[in-house]
Amino acid sequence: MNFFSVKEFFYKLNTIGFILLLLPLVLFVYLYFHALTTEPAIVDEDQQTVLFLVLCAVAAVALTIVHLLWRQRVRRLKTLNELAIKMDGFFVLVVMRNGAYAAGSLIMAMGFYLTEFVFFTGAFLILMLALITQWPTPGAFCKVFNLRGLERDMVLNDRDLPGRAARK
Repeated sequence: MNFFSVKEFFYKLNTIGFILLLLPLVLFVYLYFHALTTEPAIVDEDQQTVLFLVLCAVAAVALTIVHLLWRQRVRRLKTLNELAIKMDGFFVLVVMRNGAYAAGSLIMAMGFYLTEFVFFTGAFLILMLALITQWPTPGAFCKVFNLRGLERDMVLNDRDLPGRAARK
């Protein structure tokens, strides 16, 4: 990812994060209002429950895989010395994680549209809240990589990266 300052890095990261947050939200609102005018495709309560459990299991497995990849790659990125490379890797990880939460939310929105089962709304809201609580901030970046001293000061106070200034 091309960025020339810490401020630009978090600006791009937050922009993509907001898109991945708002896309499922807008789609859910659209499907909710569309479901008010149509009959649900699945009306049997047993089928609704089975579909809910299956979709929740799919979302849980996908998010578990993403979090395992997150831990593995963060462990590898911690061994690197250059802050800019850590930031590049963190950017990809955050987009992957937020994308997985957005995909899980889209699955719940589609489940609600097909069934109008209220538990899909609850699962959708839980995924949205989980996405918001894991929002990438400079403090969270410092905590993930255990940054100390000059690197921590650079990230928290939006100072330029020495390696990036030379690459301009």
